[in-house]
Amino acid sequence: MKNEGLTNTENRVRNSEIRPDGPSRPRRTRPRNPQSAFERLMAKAFCLAEKGLGYTSPNPPVGAILIKNGEIVGAGYHRKAGLPHAEIEALKKAGEHARGATLVVTLEPCSHFGKTPPCADALIAAGVSKVVSATCDPNPVVSGSGYGKLRDAGIEVVDGVMKNYSREFYRPYFKYITTGLPFVTLKFAQSLDGRIATSSGHSQWISSQESLVFSHRLRAVSDAVLVGSGTLRKDNPKLTTRLVKGKNPIRIVLSASGRFPRSRDIFTDGQSQTYIATSGKVSINVRNGYEVINVRKGSAGLNLNDLRIKLGRMGIMNMLVEGGGGVLTSFLKQRQADKIVVCVAPMIIGKGIDAIGDLGIRRLDNAVRLDGVEFTKSGPDCIMSGYPVWR
Repeated sequence: MKNEGLTNTENRVRNSEIRPDGPSRPRRTRPRNPQSAFERLMAKAFCLAEKGLGYTSPNPPVGAILIKNGEIVGAGYHRKAGLPHAEIEALKKAGEHARGATLVVTLEPCSHFGKTPPCADALIAAGVSKVVSATCDPNPVVSGSGYGKLRDAGIEVVDGVMKNYSREFYRPYFKYITTGLPFVTLKFAQSLDGRIATSSGHSQWISSQESLVFSHRLRAVSDAVLVGSGTLRKDNPKLTTRLVKGKNPIRIVLSASGRFPRSRDIFTDGQSQTYIATSGKVSINVRNGYEVINVRKGSAGLNLNDLRIKLGRMGIMNMLVEGGGGVLTSFLKQRQADKIVVCVAPMIIGKGIDAIGDLGIRRLDNAVRLDGVEFTKSGPDCIMSGYPVWR
C-alpha cells in the first residue's frame, strides 16, 4: 500500500460525499494533524461518524472506509439506530472490491445479533483482509469479541489508531454503555464577571451570533436538551436547531413543583417531543403537548441521579443542560455533570444574576476543578470546556 496513493485518495475524499454535511462537533475536537496514512484515513472515518451524531442513540456513531490498492472502494456511516451499521454500508458500496480490502473503522465491529446482524460476520463473508480500528467497544456483548471473531477467521486486526481522539469522541457512548446513564453537558453563556443576565433578568443575547450557532450545533448532536421552568417562563426558548442543519433534540423542562407556563412554544410548535420532569402532580391529556417523567425528591430538590436513570432507560445517551442558574447549580451540587462548556462574552455587567449559585464551598481545596480544559474563539467570545473532577 503506497502512501502517495492514499494522499491522492484523500484529495478526492476532501471533495466527495465523505465530507460531513450534517451537524458536526466544534472545530477544536476534530483530529489534530494526523501523521500516518492510516491516521489520515481514520480522521476521514471520524468525519463520517460525525454525520450520525444525534441520530444513532443508544448506538454509537461509527464511520468506516474500505481501501484497496491505495484507493477508497467503499465508505459509510451509521445513520440511525436500527439501520445498517457503518461497516455494512461500506461493504455494500464496495461490492466485490471488498475482497482483500482493508477496513478503517472508528470502533470495534460488533459481534452480536441486535436489531442488525453482526458486522464481524459480514466482514468475514466479504473477504476483508485487514481491519484497522480506533478503539475497542466497551459494550459487554462486544468488548473484544468482535476482534476475536475477525482474528479467528484469519483477518489481521490493528487496534488503537487515533485511540486518544476516539476516547474524546466516544465519551458519551462509553458513559452510557458502561453505566446506563446519559452523558450530561452543562452549557451556559456568561459575562466576564460571571453573570448570565442583568439584575432585571435581561439576557438576550450575552453571547455572539457565532456562539449561538455553536450552541445550536451542541443541541443537534445531543439526544435531549434540558432547562428549568424559570427559564421556560422568562425566555420562552424553542430549544431547536434552527441555526444549523440537524435533528431537534427531545426537550425536557425541570420543575420540582410541577408548576410551569403551559402556553410556551415548546408545547405547541410540534418540533420535538417535550417532557416535564417533576415530583409534583401534573395533569395531562393528549392535547397538552408534553409527557411527564416522575422523579423522586432529594434532600435539595429533585433527585437528578434518578432523572438520569430514567432518561437512560429511554435511550437518551447525550443530554445538554442549558440552565438557568438554579438548574446548573443543582447539577453541580449533586455531581451530575460530565462536561462543562462556558461561553464567556467580553462584557462586564456588574450586579446581575449569577451563572452558578452557592455550592457550599468554603475552601478552594473543595472547588470543582476541570480536567482536559480547552479554549477556542467564537466570534468575539471565548468558549471554555472541560470535565469536572469529582472528589
